[in-house]
Amino acid sequence: MCPLPANETDYYLESSEYFNATSSYISAVNETFFDIATENIATLLNVYYTPLLVALGCIGNLLSVFVFYRTKLRLQSTSQYLTALALSDTVFLFQLIPPWLNAVEVTGLFYKHGFCQIFVYVTYVSCCMSSWLVVAFTVERFVAVLYPLRRNALCTVTRARHIIFTVLLASSLINLPVLRFAVPSKNDCNIDFEYLDQAARFNLVDTALSFSVPLFLITILNTWIMIGVWKLERQRRQIMKEEMERARARPYRTTGCPRSQHRVTRMLLIVSSVFVVLNLPAYTMRILAYAYNMNEEEYSGRWAAVQQLSLLFFNTNFGINFMLYCLSGQNFRRAVQQTLPCLRKRADHRAARRATQTRPGSGSTTYASNTEATSYNAAAGSCCRRNTCVLGRWTFDNSRHRRQEPPVEMKTFSCS
Repeated sequence: MCPLPANETDYYLESSEYFNATSSYISAVNETFFDIATENIATLLNVYYTPLLVALGCIGNLLSVFVFYRTKLRLQSTSQYLTALALSDTVFLFQLIPPWLNAVEVTGLFYKHGFCQIFVYVTYVSCCMSSWLVVAFTVERFVAVLYPLRRNALCTVTRARHIIFTVLLASSLINLPVLRFAVPSKNDCNIDFEYLDQAARFNLVDTALSFSVPLFLITILNTWIMIGVWKLERQRRQIMKEEMERARARPYRTTGCPRSQHRVTRMLLIVSSVFVVLNLPAYTMRILAYAYNMNEEEYSGRWAAVQQLSLLFFNTNFGINFMLYCLSGQNFRRAVQQTLPCLRKRADHRAARRATQTRPGSGSTTYASNTEATSYNAAAGSCCRRNTCVLGRWTFDNSRHRRQEPPVEMKTFSCS
């Protein structure tokens, strides 16, 4: 095949280059429009969702603290961890207010010297503390399920308070470098460029301590707990089957945890699993940013939208626990009903109404005078109920004792 003339070759090369440049320009324009639209949607969602989360989350966390300390739940060591977790989550939610006020252009308090460092430091401390509190009560559930005989000795309120204080002290000391790394600027509260390398290494350590290690421990312990609960449930069903086959009326006992402990274990498993799910996107974005060395120009558009959405999931974890307690904790729901006056009155009204509905049939067997009448009423059931009060038929009448009857003459017998 003969080669093309030089001018035709240049023409085809220029045409292909023009076509490629035009195609890349069109795709760049489309991608830019998509990125801008996605970032704007994520920004609007963040602006309107953050105040709602802060308001409802703080109310729910404070209600949790109130319920845990005003009811008998305060005697459980698990309640100590959940109370500390609620307080830590509330502190984190409060520090979301200054950046949001700056985003809606209400005040620039977040970018002032001193406030910038304090807000960033409180964020790091509360995140680290919340992560390790979840690990703490997961370890306690692990002991309670797999080593029930040691639960009363290890899972105590005093020990729980000592662990909470240790976690708070360690979180406060580990995150002290943040006070030096964070500096305010004109429109941002960012890292001081003089300590950029040190801050990068500290962020890696913080990622490992605040999420990687807790995630690994929570996943392993939850898996172990679920296996233990499954074995105990299978053992309970096997014992129940054997008792039914032997037709024994006496109750059975299992060597594992009671049913109330299973309910508490289920609630805490749900809380720790939700913690992992909601924290995973934010820390994944942080790892990707380190892996690809994204700068501010690359970390925009759709990446910025994904980052904002992952932060929304991350922030939601600090305000959703009260709802999880109400949905999965039967004891917690009862405690809430007994603590709040409006719910307590409603519960008392329902209990009184149920007692009124079942009261008319309760006198048919209560005042029976002998065993035959009792067995007859038990066999007859509810079909023998009467509308009149049964006590009316058993009015005591002692008039016969006041009658004056003639004395009876006694016959005498003599021996012949």
